Amino acid sequence: MFLPSARVAIFSLLTLLLAGCDNDPNPEPYRKTRPDGSPWRVRYMGLPADPKSLDPQFAYTTIDQQIIEPVYDKLLEYHPMKADPVELQPAMLEAIPKKEVHPDGKVSYRCRLKRGIFYHDDRCFPGGKGREVVAADVHYVLQRLADPKVESPFFAPLEQKVIGLREAREVGIAKTGTFDYATPVSGFEAIDTHTFRIHLNGPYPQLLYWMAMNTLSPVAREAVEYYDGKMHDGEVRPKFRFYAVGHGPFRMREYTPRRAIRYERVEGYHTNVFPSDGFPPEKAEWLKQFAGKALPLFDELHILIVQETIPGFVLGRQGYLDSITANKDAFAAIVTSDRQLTPKYKARGMGLELVGLPGTFFISFNMQDPIVGKNAKLRKAISCAYDARDYVQIFYSGVAPVSNQLVPRGLFGYDPHYVNPNGYDLEKAKRLLAEAGYPGGRDAKTGEQLVLTVEEPVAGTEERQRAEFEQRLFEALGIKIKVNENTFARVIERLEQGNFQIGSGTGWAADYPDPENFFMLFYSKNFPREGANYSRYSRPEFDRAYEQMATMEDGPERLALIQQMNAMLAEDCPAIFQFDKATYIAPQPWALWTHNHPMIEYSYNKYHQVDPVLRVKLRREWNHQPMWPLVILGGIVLAGLGYAVRWNLRSHV
Repeated sequence: MFLPSARVAIFSLLTLLLAGCDNDPNPEPYRKTRPDGSPWRVRYMGLPADPKSLDPQFAYTTIDQQIIEPVYDKLLEYHPMKADPVELQPAMLEAIPKKEVHPDGKVSYRCRLKRGIFYHDDRCFPGGKGREVVAADVHYVLQRLADPKVESPFFAPLEQKVIGLREAREVGIAKTGTFDYATPVSGFEAIDTHTFRIHLNGPYPQLLYWMAMNTLSPVAREAVEYYDGKMHDGEVRPKFRFYAVGHGPFRMREYTPRRAIRYERVEGYHTNVFPSDGFPPEKAEWLKQFAGKALPLFDELHILIVQETIPGFVLGRQGYLDSITANKDAFAAIVTSDRQLTPKYKARGMGLELVGLPGTFFISFNMQDPIVGKNAKLRKAISCAYDARDYVQIFYSGVAPVSNQLVPRGLFGYDPHYVNPNGYDLEKAKRLLAEAGYPGGRDAKTGEQLVLTVEEPVAGTEERQRAEFEQRLFEALGIKIKVNENTFARVIERLEQGNFQIGSGTGWAADYPDPENFFMLFYSKNFPREGANYSRYSRPEFDRAYEQMATMEDGPERLALIQQMNAMLAEDCPAIFQFDKATYIAPQPWALWTHNHPMIEYSYNKYHQVDPVLRVKLRREWNHQPMWPLVILGGIVLAGLGYAVRWNLRSHV
């Protein structure tokens, strides 16, 4: 009997593996066809990092929001087609809540949930069947905000407006230190199973915007209590912070950290349909085909975690992702010098979308640090050493606008004529550093070089390049910069704990289009973990101006307060303003965008569309393999097998 040697078997196996090699990272879809026989539709996205949390009352990064958005609907949402000006529309609520003003100056909003909205089926519910969303779930959300254990960064801004939220926290933890969920929030009034009021201590029109955030998305108490991260019947259940049980258009089926997240369409979802108005003129005829259609428009969502930019570009070019981001390394290949799609990708039928989410990126100083926090001239020197224009040119190809103030472009309070006194000026930076007590970067008393630590979010090559760029800018002053590289989630955690000197990669994307949402970042009552004042900036005059501005209507008086706060931030310099976020995205011809809204950053997946037939056709064309490598490989295989057979015969003679 002829027995092939191990060498023959191994060689044959390697050959088969090489011949069948494919760099498509996407798994097989859950199904091939829909129940009606039409093709199963999958959307493939890429994101640069894992979420910090899947808990709607805790999640606050843009990555968190994009990942939980398919699972959790909101009470209200932005009309996906109306961006200038933005317009709210009902989502889980039947209508936009009506404001009720009381004689004592207090304000209430009466809300009514749509009937027939159910949580996704999950084993946390009796019999595994999801129950209906009711008003009590909204009350439970407010209780969760009051619970210190949830560590919601949204507690501080809301407790200043929602009656009884602060009192609920104090009373709820008074006996044991652990929040007692039998403690009610007095500012919530249940009228019936689906109707409720939220009572405020005064005017606060921004509450409607809060209802368009996942912060107030209902969650099921059964899910929070079931997924506790503990052992039950020989099985460790995941924590609710990393397990989503929602009521939105998609159910999260798989989450593999640092790799991928997969979702499947929920049968019978009917909270909203595709809009019939507001279409932009250039897309109106095309969008009419979707008007009034049931949502979502596709069946499966696959989000790939792509930490490096080049692999993301390659996968998009091959059609394995449904869009290509024109980042630093791919910009010239996608976008021309006059900001048009390059001929190569235009010929493919791809689109080009400029995504400009209202948001300001900045570097945070820890105002409680004994070195940088106590020395305003030192902070100003470091700020003046930062060349934001060069940074934007290198890493954003000049697309993202340089920022010199807290309020981003497009929002009331942005001043196009404002000049930041702490903007880039290296000679001024050196003078300020000497005045701060560190001439030439050395302590005037001891002669020792000043050493500062910067927290940098680094998950890939481009982020490391950003960190090195900032390090070089600051070290031009003669100081020494230690870079503490970490994941984005870990950097935010260190900022929350106050365990840092300088925090990079920070900033704020608008939760809602109002300047109050940005100035609250430096309000002294919003220290972490109740709020997002990572700098721990505190100034009584700033607080008073903020409190007055927060509830005002747009106008000259409000603008004057904003200008005062800008002046105080410039004087104290708790942050280095960098840029407003803007980038180009090139959607594939089978996944052209139905909408591009500044408040939802290529999200609201339920409104996007996919043509799977066109995808298959174009993928084959783009990834067509020439035959000559297979011919050569075949020759190598045959030669190798012949040699292996001869060697085997000789070894058995």
